Amino acid sequence: ARAVVYKINDDFTECAYEKELPAVESDFEAAWKEFVGTLPENDCRFVVYDFMWQETATISKSKVILILWSSEMAKVRTKMIYASSQEVLLGKMPDVSRQIQACDVDDLSYADIKDKCTSP
Repeated sequence: ARAVVYKINDDFTECAYEKELPAVESDFEAAWKEFVGTLPENDCRFVVYDFMWQETATISKSKVILILWSSEMAKVRTKMIYASSQEVLLGKMPDVSRQIQACDVDDLSYADIKDKCTSP
């Protein structure tokens, strides 16, 4: 899978699997833009994403990232619950190498995320 999306249920008692996005073999940037377009406009989500980029013409690299999508349009209480739950979720996912918090799709440009993944 390229990404697994998690949602905290409506009574804020558990974080559960919502959906999965299939892996891609090429055009990583288009796949990223497609994913960003699926994020809800007025809610929050956790996403574990296998972020891939082309290092050279023949070498692609990837890092597993945890995204806290906290839309500016989401309710304040929802944003607070997601923010306070992030560390617990992260503790259950040892393969995550980067954490990204985003409030707007502009925070999730492919180039910016690639820079975050490739910086030490």
